[in-house]
Amino acid sequence: MNAKFHRRQRPVSRGYILFELVLALTIFALAVLGLAKSLNQALETANLLKRDQIIRIGMRNVFEELRNKPLAKMSTTISDTTYGITYTTSTEALSLKTTSGGILSDMYKLTIHATSSFDGVPQEDTLDVYVYKPAQP
Repeated sequence: MNAKFHRRQRPVSRGYILFELVLALTIFALAVLGLAKSLNQALETANLLKRDQIIRIGMRNVFEELRNKPLAKMSTTISDTTYGITYTTSTEALSLKTTSGGILSDMYKLTIHATSSFDGVPQEDTLDVYVYKPAQP
């Protein structure tokens, strides 16, 4: 008897289902991890930009507050307790020449120095502004 028995063959893909599932989950996990790192970096960058903006606005406020005061009261220290920033200001006389050779008098350089510490990271910023303060009789 020459009868051939045909064996029923199992599908080849059956053994790969678990492997494909593990591979897909691994790729998904790596993608989620990458997105989480990107989000964390974006939040850190946003915090740095917010910190810089707070300092710039504070320096502008200090300048606006001091520019109309007499020269003797322009050198001072102002503390912003909300954000933990200390603004120290000082003035120094300038001698500027005009293009025609004349000298501008009553010109001063106002320096605003901001010292802060956000999240344990110290930062110092400086702003120099030229101001005109005529001698008052």
